[in-house]
Amino acid sequence: MLSILTPELRTAEIKTAPERTAAEPESTEFEIVLGRRQVASLLFVATVMIVVFSAVSYLAGKAVSPDKAIDSGATVARPAPMVEATIVSTSEPAKAALVSPVQAAQPEPPLFAEPATGAVYLQMGAVEKGIAVILTEGLRKRGFQAFAAAGPNENVFRVLIGPLPDAEAFQRTKDALHEIGLSTFVRRYEK
Repeated sequence: MLSILTPELRTAEIKTAPERTAAEPESTEFEIVLGRRQVASLLFVATVMIVVFSAVSYLAGKAVSPDKAIDSGATVARPAPMVEATIVSTSEPAKAALVSPVQAAQPEPPLFAEPATGAVYLQMGAVEKGIAVILTEGLRKRGFQAFAAAGPNENVFRVLIGPLPDAEAFQRTKDALHEIGLSTFVRRYEK
């Protein structure tokens, strides 16, 4: 620093400055300065400590948990599978018979099929193959006789419900579809 004062004045100023005595303590104020490296190293150490504590907690919890594996020498008795019977009644009680679910279950019709000529169907839509599969399976889960048929080109498939044999079955199916919020239109296939 440049000074216009003469060297004599500078020494005079220095001499007039208050001097510290041995009885006076030095100032204990200080400032901590953290740079990027120091902050990064502190975060790294904190992350390592969290991982270590988490691992120890996990292992301690696993050691204390009551869900320990059963000894390999001990066997668990499992109940034998049961076959349930279904009672099917007809109009005449004498013809009622016990039928097992295996016999009563008919094979599920194919997902993709051709509609019968002259039959009436409710068409749910004409969509691409993936959506047709999803829609058909959803309708089948709700109890409808749904399947997908080829559409006007190779990328489009029609989702159909039916065949509907009479007007009563047609109206009942249409009402059931409207109850679940689906709209339809009638399609008669003639080839």
